[in-house]
Amino acid sequence: MSSIPTVLLKPFYFLMSIITLFCTWLDIPIKPLGAPVDLTGYELVWADEFDGTELDTSVWRGEQVPIGTEPYLYRINDKGESLYYHDSMLKVADGCLTQSIRYLDGSDGRPEGWYCFPLNTSEQLEFTYGYFECRAKLSKSVSGNCAFWLNSAGVTDTSVPHEEAVEIDVFESMQYKRDYHGCVERNMHYFDETGHQRLHAKFIKVGGDPYEEFNTYAVKWDEKGYTFYVNGREFDHTAFGLCHSPLYLCLCNYIRTLNDVSIDGDSADFVVDYVRVYQKAP
Repeated sequence: MSSIPTVLLKPFYFLMSIITLFCTWLDIPIKPLGAPVDLTGYELVWADEFDGTELDTSVWRGEQVPIGTEPYLYRINDKGESLYYHDSMLKVADGCLTQSIRYLDGSDGRPEGWYCFPLNTSEQLEFTYGYFECRAKLSKSVSGNCAFWLNSAGVTDTSVPHEEAVEIDVFESMQYKRDYHGCVERNMHYFDETGHQRLHAKFIKVGGDPYEEFNTYAVKWDEKGYTFYVNGREFDHTAFGLCHSPLYLCLCNYIRTLNDVSIDGDSADFVVDYVRVYQKAP
């Protein structure tokens, strides 16, 4: 990119945005082609680098049940297969957090079934606006979903407007061995006053092998909208569901459906190198 004269950068990025729009219209995922992220005027206000061997429970909590809870039966399908939440699916080591999906056969005394353990910072850490970035390797799980997102407790309450509660999926990975293998999806969710779920999604091709290689996924959220990035390059901007209230952080590697779940090997791991939050300096 350094070979492009500065005076031509704006026209270049405009052309790339037109190409991106055209590919989106045709439902063709492409690698990010937009401008590099500009954090001028921003400062790092919080980060978890996942150093040491213990999860920081002053910040992170279990999505459905507290850390330390016995296996929690979350779902049973029509075949009698079970999904449990248990914090044994979490590991902090070598500067990373690993969230696993595994099938346990019951030989260790725990109930037989599929296991995972989503995390969030609700009631402990929230932000309004900022640049939110996660560096991670994606999970090799069919019918699984590893994701980094922002959320609000009121997002499903139809009496709460989206300006006060919305779900911002910075990225979701639900395409392993599917039509959009190697892609992630960014998404916006909220419920309108009629109870209808409104959403606005877009796929982006990461490049390389995101299931074996680390990549960064980010959103810049401000008073005007949301700008999404992969590896520091913009791939989308929207003001859909624009929120102006505090949201908490979420990291998950969970099973969306038990009907056709499978993983490569004994464990499907979502490996997170860091989560960082920047905000405009006062």
